[in-house]
Amino acid sequence: MTKSLSELIAGAKEDWSEEDHVIFEAATGAFALEALMQSELGSALAEARAELNLSQQKLSEITGVQQSEISRIENGLGNPTTSTLTRLAGALGRRVTLTRRDADFT
Repeated sequence: MTKSLSELIAGAKEDWSEEDHVIFEAATGAFALEALMQSELGSALAEARAELNLSQQKLSEITGVQQSEISRIENGLGNPTTSTLTRLAGALGRRVTLTRRDADFT
């Protein structure tokens, strides 16, 4: 009988040490935080672009960032460089800043 992925993972975890479980939980939390931050960044970018009534294609033409990359970023799937973020933000009349987050996600 074929096992599901979750069954295979659960079986593998049974042999883990306590340290392995701690590392796994820390990595899982860090991954979730990164995904959340990428999603928030993408939403902010899409909102700023929409406020200016710019299409992704037009923003691409202005910045030189490929439209497909803009789409990935807006969908929380991209991992843009600082240079890419700076170009996009500048074209949208924004700047990239670091702010203190209200909740502790770690």
